[in-house]
Amino acid sequence: MTKFDVTKRLPEVDEALARTDNPRHIAILKNYVRHANLEVSGLWEGIVAPDMMVEHPVYVFHSHQGMRRIEGMAAVRAEYESYEKLGNTVIYHTDGHIMVDDFGFMTEYVSHRFWPGSLLRTMGDDVDDAKAMYLVSMTQMMNWPYDERARVVGERVYRGGDRKIRECDPAEVITMQECRDKLLPTLPEVHSPFTGKPWTKQELATA
Repeated sequence: MTKFDVTKRLPEVDEALARTDNPRHIAILKNYVRHANLEVSGLWEGIVAPDMMVEHPVYVFHSHQGMRRIEGMAAVRAEYESYEKLGNTVIYHTDGHIMVDDFGFMTEYVSHRFWPGSLLRTMGDDVDDAKAMYLVSMTQMMNWPYDERARVVGERVYRGGDRKIRECDPAEVITMQECRDKLLPTLPEVHSPFTGKPWTKQELATA
């Protein structure tokens, strides 16, 4: 398999940004890109920063296994910390579509996430090699609401029933360090929903 270019993981967002001059929509989309690229880089503390996320976020995950709700900053921090410890932070998207409005955004895409075989076995998946890396792919939809400062209020994630697992060729595995090297140099700053540009220190002091 050809290795995916991780710098092209959110083309639908780039296209949406190119179509809009609405400052709030720009701020929401920039927040999403910043959030997503910090997440795959294992730098989750930047995601929960007070200029990125509200004080009491609520995450709801829907799947064939049922619904899981994570409420409050401590619980959300623990969720992201667990991804880093488990070694499954790296995700990329294909076949993506996104709609942004004043409330936030909704997106549909095929998620591809790298998982250690040993971890999949503990989850009940029948994989051949516990030492190998696997790619878990499925359709997902997400609804992210935002507050008046374009900070994420929470995530509502809907996972499809088309989950597939395949063993990766070592040459196609994308590491967390690779994400940092390739994504952090172009990481967008936090943008103001009032100007569509990065917040100034003066604006942040009075927001």
